[in-house]
Amino acid sequence: MKFNDLLLGLLVFCGGVAIWVSALGFTDIPGQSYGAGTMPRAIAIFAGCLGLFMIAKAAIAGTRMPRLELAAWVRSRRSLVSVAVALALIVFYIVAAPAIGFVPASLVVMVVLMLTLRTRPLTALLVSVVACVVIQQAFGRLLLVPLPRSEFLGFLW
Repeated sequence: MKFNDLLLGLLVFCGGVAIWVSALGFTDIPGQSYGAGTMPRAIAIFAGCLGLFMIAKAAIAGTRMPRLELAAWVRSRRSLVSVAVALALIVFYIVAAPAIGFVPASLVVMVVLMLTLRTRPLTALLVSVVACVVIQQAFGRLLLVPLPRSEFLGFLW
């Protein structure tokens, strides 16, 4: 779909407001001047300013009526199947990750998505394994984000 700048600016601004409102319930870390809501609030401010900029740019350009057009890829069956697979993989991860752990679930998601997008199987597998390990180490070890663990691969981390 193609949106003009006025409509897209309104959506981005509303998204920034929604992020800000949802971050209001996050608490600060005791003894720190920042907390869990710091990054979402920064993103909300950025999104709000970007939305306002896009709205102003569209108003200056004289955009009158927000228009919605379907892009050419929407008419392609292969593209629609790729989108459906991506959405199904998101649902799969949400359901499967708590049971089988982050690494196996994300590995399945990445490999299937890459194969759907016509990546060579060996490349898809190698990139997925490296990406899973890097993401797990970055979030699990460096950022201390509690990722779902697997009994099967628990010895690795």
